[in-house]
Amino acid sequence: MTILNPSAFYLLLLLGIILFFYLLKGRPRKVIVSSTLFWRRIRQALPAQRPRWRLPPELLLFLQIALLTLLIMALAQFLLSRKEKKEFIVIVMDTTASMQATDLIPNRLAVAKKRAQEFIKELPENTQLALVQAGKRPQLIANFSDERSYLLKRLKALTPADVRGNETAALELANSILPTQTQGRVIFFTDGAFELDLDSLPQTVELVPLDKKNSRNLAITSFELRPRTEDSEKYELLVKVTNFSLQKERFSLRLWLGQNLIFKSESALSSQEEKKYIHNLEVKQKTILKAEIYPYPQDDLAIDNTAYALPGFSERLNVLLVSRGNLFLKATLESYPQVNLYQKQTILPEELSGYDLIIFDNIVPPPLKRGNIVCLGVLPPNLSLEEQDPQPNPILTEWQIDHPLLRFVNLENMNVRQSLGIETLPEADILLRSSAGPLIQVWQSGGLRLLFIGFDLYNSDFPLQIGFPIFIFNLLQWFHPQVFDPTYSQIQTGEEFVIFPKAQKEEITIVNPHNEIITIEDRKDPLIFSETTIAGVYTLDGKSLFTANLLSAHESNLLSRVTFSAASREVNRQVKNEYSESKLSLSPMLILLSCLLLFIEWYLYHFPGAIGKKKSKFSKRTA
Repeated sequence: MTILNPSAFYLLLLLGIILFFYLLKGRPRKVIVSSTLFWRRIRQALPAQRPRWRLPPELLLFLQIALLTLLIMALAQFLLSRKEKKEFIVIVMDTTASMQATDLIPNRLAVAKKRAQEFIKELPENTQLALVQAGKRPQLIANFSDERSYLLKRLKALTPADVRGNETAALELANSILPTQTQGRVIFFTDGAFELDLDSLPQTVELVPLDKKNSRNLAITSFELRPRTEDSEKYELLVKVTNFSLQKERFSLRLWLGQNLIFKSESALSSQEEKKYIHNLEVKQKTILKAEIYPYPQDDLAIDNTAYALPGFSERLNVLLVSRGNLFLKATLESYPQVNLYQKQTILPEELSGYDLIIFDNIVPPPLKRGNIVCLGVLPPNLSLEEQDPQPNPILTEWQIDHPLLRFVNLENMNVRQSLGIETLPEADILLRSSAGPLIQVWQSGGLRLLFIGFDLYNSDFPLQIGFPIFIFNLLQWFHPQVFDPTYSQIQTGEEFVIFPKAQKEEITIVNPHNEIITIEDRKDPLIFSETTIAGVYTLDGKSLFTANLLSAHESNLLSRVTFSAASREVNRQVKNEYSESKLSLSPMLILLSCLLLFIEWYLYHFPGAIGKKKSKFSKRTA
């Protein structure tokens, strides 16, 4: 037995108060009268002439002592410990894309769930079961419980997702939730279509393999789109098709741009052979590009036979250059057809929201709260930084070559004649350091994204470097990837997608490829959208937003690649009983018993002669 709150026993001192009042009640004096007819009702109300030093044997006193004692014991929280024979089992169900294969009828997941249901029904009733879904990100569906109906209901509701799995993470999650005092088991229902040495895993893991037939599958394993450097409307497309069957397969590849068929090819591939297709296309505006393969006959997995992309741009950026005149910036920005360039020497705070990007070239901006801002050689007034004296000829010491803003930009030969002497912005990402302090840093706070360059372009030879136009393109792409990055709108299923909505809304509505509406109310800027487990085209406000494709040779290869010792690692239906200690709280029972005693005390106090009358009636009848 365990007591969680022993300090509650200090309340036993209250018993002394009850005893003290009973001692003050006093001892009644015997008086001989001719009749008790008029004294019977007021007998108990007569004041005592002197206190009594011995407690009276009254039933109400014992009831009150017992009632207070039970309440104190309930507050002390008595726990009864007992050992039970239980087994803890975690059911791990593979729900990745390969489980949609139809080489088993109706598909692999349905067969795996049926086997899991049969296994669960054969277990003893006291077995504690938990359910883990093995997908792109493993998820605990149901924690340990002996309620079979609830777990079977959650198991039945599982559906396959168009994602690549992370089997190791799923098994690690399953092992982590096993109770430490017991060994437990992890039962993994899967098709084994992944590379994993099961013998390297803990002995708690047991595999339930599916009896698969000769699987056939052709898949699009690569779908890459990149713009031609000489024209932003021309693209180069790379499509790679792989045969994962054990025999030669014939197929037809078709490319669709919107509703127009732009390419068709008939081909055949030997087992484990791949073929690449390169196609040039011209896109005037944002359009859905779709690649489809048609195997002859139909293969066992259809989700990897289609891939989507969104070439072209559907919007133009309004870029404001606040400057007294900068030919380098003007010429570079005007070279992009996606940019509508505006120039001013001053700007009011209420005008800031009317532009997608604002560049302040050596002109102090108004206080900034939101927007995409570039400050060249000047610091916003609302940032709490102390500006020091200008620093002559700073020496460049370090820069982040892997940051998107400095990709393919060589700063080794750049010279700066004078820089601003400022501190590092709070929680800023420093891209370029020098002997005089940070020269280029990125700062984000709420809806404000700020790129600060701590020197005037005319005080450096940066505009004369070959990397300057590349830096401006990286800048535009970093602030607005939806316009300048052709790969922005194409992700792999299960990955997060970053949305930069132009208009501020209380909620946004996204429609997935299954025409399911997803409404997001608590929106941040930018928005991280993670419900991308379905392959296809996602739309926002009726316009195509991005595409999600499987494009995974890991999942498209339906052959089992798990190596394990079948004799020692296949699932064993024999129960491994483990002693687990369970604790039963006595507080609810003590409180219920206290309520019963309280009712008895109330009854005896208001009807003190009820028990005596019943006894006298019973004695007369027996007589």
